[in-house]
Amino acid sequence: MVWLELVCACAVLAVVLIVPGAVMLRAAGLRWLVALGSGPPLSALVYAVLAPVLAASGVPWNLVSVTAAVVVIVAIGSLVCVTLRRRPGGRDRLPQTGLTSDAAAAAEGRTGVQARGELHVPTPQALTPHAATILGRTVPWRTAFVATVLVSTTVFVVPTVLGMGSPDAPLQQWDGVFHLNGVALVQETGVASSLDGLYGEGRSVYYPAVWHSMVALVPPVVAPPVVAANASTLVMGSVGWLLGLGAFATAVFPGRRGVVLVAVALGSAFSMFPTVQLSTLSQWPNGLSVMLVPGAAALVVLSVHGWQRLGSAAHRALLTSAALASVAGVGAAHGSGVFGGLLVVGPLVLAAVATGVRSLWSSGRRARVVVPAAVLGAVMVVAVVVLSRSSVLQVLMNFERLPQRTYVVSVPRTLLDMVLWPAPGNVVLSVAVVVGAVVLLRRRQERWLVASGVLVVAFVAFAAGPDNPLRALTGIWYTQAARIEALYPVVASLVGAVGVVTIAERAAARWERRRPSGGSARSSPGPVGSAVVAVLAVAFVTSAGFQTPQRVHRFAEAYDPEEIMWGTMLSAEELALVRSAGDLLPEDALVLGDPHNGAAFFYGVGGRDVLLPQLGTSAMDATQTYLRENFRDVDVDPKVCELVRERGVTHFYEDTATVEDGAKVDPESPGLHDVDTSDGFEVVAVAGTATLYEIQACG
Repeated sequence: MVWLELVCACAVLAVVLIVPGAVMLRAAGLRWLVALGSGPPLSALVYAVLAPVLAASGVPWNLVSVTAAVVVIVAIGSLVCVTLRRRPGGRDRLPQTGLTSDAAAAAEGRTGVQARGELHVPTPQALTPHAATILGRTVPWRTAFVATVLVSTTVFVVPTVLGMGSPDAPLQQWDGVFHLNGVALVQETGVASSLDGLYGEGRSVYYPAVWHSMVALVPPVVAPPVVAANASTLVMGSVGWLLGLGAFATAVFPGRRGVVLVAVALGSAFSMFPTVQLSTLSQWPNGLSVMLVPGAAALVVLSVHGWQRLGSAAHRALLTSAALASVAGVGAAHGSGVFGGLLVVGPLVLAAVATGVRSLWSSGRRARVVVPAAVLGAVMVVAVVVLSRSSVLQVLMNFERLPQRTYVVSVPRTLLDMVLWPAPGNVVLSVAVVVGAVVLLRRRQERWLVASGVLVVAFVAFAAGPDNPLRALTGIWYTQAARIEALYPVVASLVGAVGVVTIAERAAARWERRRPSGGSARSSPGPVGSAVVAVLAVAFVTSAGFQTPQRVHRFAEAYDPEEIMWGTMLSAEELALVRSAGDLLPEDALVLGDPHNGAAFFYGVGGRDVLLPQLGTSAMDATQTYLRENFRDVDVDPKVCELVRERGVTHFYEDTATVEDGAKVDPESPGLHDVDTSDGFEVVAVAGTATLYEIQACG
């Protein structure tokens, strides 16, 4: 039954994530692949804007109300897009923009750059606009793409599910508790606004709640919050991520469908994302923003190309609006995603701006340079002043983290994918990335992609390296190298795809020359497609299935009570107790206990309220703080019982396991340990080293 719940939750989340944005982008004229891959950032923006509106209107956040509102929003957005396209010139299409038109098929594969005779990225001749010849078989392009997505999805999903162990296993890491209970809170209160914060005393505190709002749309009758949260890991790490990479590759290499297929295939080959960020780091909202970056980057690339290649005003308006909206969607998911996107497409945008400025200046239209520059400068000054006063940004920038490793160690660690294992994770893929970088450096059109990769690797090194001004630049990511490292596959998948295709074409060409018939220097369809598959197969086999054993272990370190990294919160027996809370406790029960030691899971997993729903202390009120520090004095401190009665605390959960036993224990919660329960406490249930009591000491 629980596996069926997981499948249903995945289906709901896939629709929630992809469909709203994709429908509007199709209405704007974007091809199906770009629309599907770039739709999620726009969907995220829709939910981010809709949530506070519904909250202010008193409309609860649930699947029915949100679906009705989203249908209206998508209909209006699609109507606007269609109207713009019907303006004079609106249906004309430049091949590079990815917009559909009657001339699309004829123009497929011929870019303006190629028309000037420049080199193009090597692409298997086996791949035509509508079909692909692989291993001697010709299949439709869409079939080849869907098959690639399915295979790449399997590569990620299988070790993930094996590591989780069960669809309803909670992610036992610090952030995982916070986010899981956040989903339960949205479902209980019907409020999903990022402007209200998730916890605290109703304060208007900003917190990116887009991920929570989307996962909360999975009705509890379909799947409980814990299953829905785990389903989000599978959806974000598979179809959401892979479609985004496909859109990004399509935008960067228009008409080069071989590169697109290989980029999607490589999307599941790296360990930094999705595996690390969605397992032991337990960064679901941040992971959502990283997943959205490729799709948003695709729209930015198309927008830049639309301006560079003199598309119609309607094209430029549509693409620019879509690009800006997608960037806003990434930022709504998590603010650091915008800065991650800057690392990815910043070099392209800067190069395009520099080219435009140089052209305007040399042509004497200097006012068109000076005025926008002055306006932009003023906006940046205002932005700096506003951001410098932001308490959220101050928390980010002031977060202290010890240096992890030197630059000399950090750079090869990223390039060789040594995150899960001290040895190179995938030598063949690392070589392909280097080959692809060399090929792209020869091309003016895509050279910026190499610069993007260099920026990501450099910022990873800055975050992990010694304290200095360069390290301060990574404060927006909490100075955590792993958060930035998650961006590396965004660029490396495309660069590596170019490398794989180049290696395959060279190998196929050599094979053709050695054939008895002599062959031509140009490779034929069969050998090229076969060579691409062979290179990917060698990369897969020599890396033990793209590090499948290490992936399984990493997810087990986040889910399996026997292997939890950084301390187990719930053993298997204790988890069973928490799951049965609905049968053991009345609906109005309120449980008190050390959240580090498993008590917090009574909310997101057991469906019963807890006094301390998260491990952090930043949002604690006076009552929570006092009981956390003094509850064990319940028999001598009258204030303890006063607060217990005032807040309606009914039960106490205590786990006697210690850090030495492998448990996670909060040393700053002395009042929740060593409590004398011999009098005034009635045992409700016992599991492992944990006991659930009914509090009778306070009347």
